[in-house]
Amino acid sequence: MYISSVKNEIMPTNNAKIKLAEITQNLISEKGDANLLKSSIEELKLLLEKVSGLNQEAPINSENILLPTGKAIGPKWAGMCIEDVPRTHKFIKGIHSAVQEVLGKNPKKPVTILYAGTGPFATLVLPLLALFKPSELQLILLEVNTVSIESLKRIIKGFDAYEYIKAIYHCDAANFIVPSEFEADILLIECMQHALLREPQVGITYNLLPQMKKDIVLIPEEISLHVALVDMEKKVEYLSIDNNAEKDYYENSEAVFTLNKMEVLQNNSEFKKEGFQFPEKEVSFSEEQLSNHDFITVSTEITIFKDISLNIDESGLTVPMLLADLNHDQKVIGAKTQYIVGTEPGLTSQLLRS
Repeated sequence: MYISSVKNEIMPTNNAKIKLAEITQNLISEKGDANLLKSSIEELKLLLEKVSGLNQEAPINSENILLPTGKAIGPKWAGMCIEDVPRTHKFIKGIHSAVQEVLGKNPKKPVTILYAGTGPFATLVLPLLALFKPSELQLILLEVNTVSIESLKRIIKGFDAYEYIKAIYHCDAANFIVPSEFEADILLIECMQHALLREPQVGITYNLLPQMKKDIVLIPEEISLHVALVDMEKKVEYLSIDNNAEKDYYENSEAVFTLNKMEVLQNNSEFKKEGFQFPEKEVSFSEEQLSNHDFITVSTEITIFKDISLNIDESGLTVPMLLADLNHDQKVIGAKTQYIVGTEPGLTSQLLRS
């Protein structure tokens, strides 16, 4: 039985734009009320679903695409990423701050964002259309999924956003060649899961960033992976209290893998060579450190822009990946890790034992 990937009822343009403006003001507010943020992001999700007409239940919308550099998740799953409130909120705030900074340096020229992996809604940049004029903001959008591309076109029509769009490309961003007539000011890539597993964030960044001008703003600015010890009792205690205190239940190693401008530009020539591998990193902990913790994990730290970041357990993107339970394997003292690129990217690990 055929199920259309599109719903019939689409919200009129004027109502959609007004609603988007209301939601966006809540998302960039400095008040940071948790309940308001949650309800605003729920409203944003409903609005985008309404305007796009995307039918989440159509089987085609659940299908992932397997690429040489990782998995591009289906439109249904990509659209659901909006439900990760800290992720959506902080990325939108970070991008907003970056646009303001770039615009402040050259107010007479629009800021151009190249957004790779838009999904069906271009969630992370769409709210900015309520804050900036087309003379201030321009978008180049890259997306590999056909259903997401069609949804994106309906979003642009529904919000009457044509004047903001320089180009839309249906492509694999990990091998896309940016046309010479386009110069981006901000490179936005959000094609990842926790611990940089499965999705092509690394491959896309290594392809696009070297094609950009030297002073390009990369968002996120940095993603780092660490071997981390976790004290479960302290974690449960911390998470049971609604507070903003510094998390004291984990201990990070030095980064075992880092994705930022400096690393990409340093490694770019080698990365392109057949058979390239990132170096192995070995981490071991002292007996005292191990005795005070329950698990060895991989933690993810994300700096989105300047002081806007996502830390351990703050988002689905930063949930630790378990390596070992120290209560059941007391001989484990650390791990040897290596980030692997290819169809199944991720951090491989080998436990070290005493």
